[in-house]
Amino acid sequence: MTTRQRIDLLARAYPRLFPRAELLRLVREQLGHVDALDRWIAREGKRVRARAPRSIYHICAGNLAVSAQTSLAHGLILGAHNIVKLPGDRDDASTRQEILHFIRGLPSLLRRLVETHGKLDEKALRRADAVIAFGSDATMNSIRAKLRFDQKFVAHGHAVSLLWLSAPKKITAKQARACAVDVLTYDQLGCLSPQAIYVPPGTNIELLGEKLAQALETEWQAIAKKPARPLGVAARIVEARDIAFARGHRAWLPPSQHLGWTLLFDPDPTFSPSPLHGVIVLRRCTDSKLGKALAAVAGRISTVGIAGRMSSRLENDFFSLGVSRFCPAGRMQFPPLTWHHDGLQTLAELVMWIDAEGRA
Repeated sequence: MTTRQRIDLLARAYPRLFPRAELLRLVREQLGHVDALDRWIAREGKRVRARAPRSIYHICAGNLAVSAQTSLAHGLILGAHNIVKLPGDRDDASTRQEILHFIRGLPSLLRRLVETHGKLDEKALRRADAVIAFGSDATMNSIRAKLRFDQKFVAHGHAVSLLWLSAPKKITAKQARACAVDVLTYDQLGCLSPQAIYVPPGTNIELLGEKLAQALETEWQAIAKKPARPLGVAARIVEARDIAFARGHRAWLPPSQHLGWTLLFDPDPTFSPSPLHGVIVLRRCTDSKLGKALAAVAGRISTVGIAGRMSSRLENDFFSLGVSRFCPAGRMQFPPLTWHHDGLQTLAELVMWIDAEGRA
């Protein structure tokens, strides 16, 4: 099969998740030509051709199925044999089933390029030409230690994201709802999920909090399939609320006290991880203190969602902190297929290039 044929099959099976036009754009942007894997392409006085890995070992995280689905789609576009290490913990059962359902929905010509493993197969891992892994930093280090020196390894370890509101007193209902979408999509479990909302000094926190709380409740009620709140998750949410109350911090809770979302204000601008599952923290910070406030996650900030306008100075401050993506509020969880995940080119990282130069 050619690259174009594989793209057509994938787009036909999952048109909303992988639109054909976006898949073609992805290959063009990263490989220079849609046919670069299938034939020689003239480029600056020579001919070049991309060679895909024969096999890719995908190690999936248990929090979100979409990352595994996208990683597998990249492998299928390249025409590689794809070994998918499924999440194995009991808590990951729903993610595991989503991944398997996605694989079952592939056309047979693509499905034959996929095999699944319930446990890590270290022999298969070392045989693979490339390895793509999602998980904690400790997991990434453990996997790296098992690989050959010449294997391509694309590691997606720990990352966080946040929202920046440039003019909170002017925030519209639409912008507030966009922030709520970012927070509640995927139950705030992905690396693109904001864990804090940063606002400038002088922000009327009470007024802003009311607007955001209303938007969070509206968005929660609009979610058709609401995420479960098992005992451990519920305990973490309640604990976050109790700690805020104990410290005298402002908290906004749903009208019926359900555990779908929690909005807290912490006067300390220093970033600290959220318990996730709809718990979001408002923090005030000056531009000059942003670097100090985010020092603990410098180099690990995936996405900054922006409501309003961001000054070039502040953008440069975020840039120096290692942010790899800026986007409007409401789009944090929905990057284009062409985005550079963790600053990397998702296809180009995996291929080798062959050059054919002219005769002497």
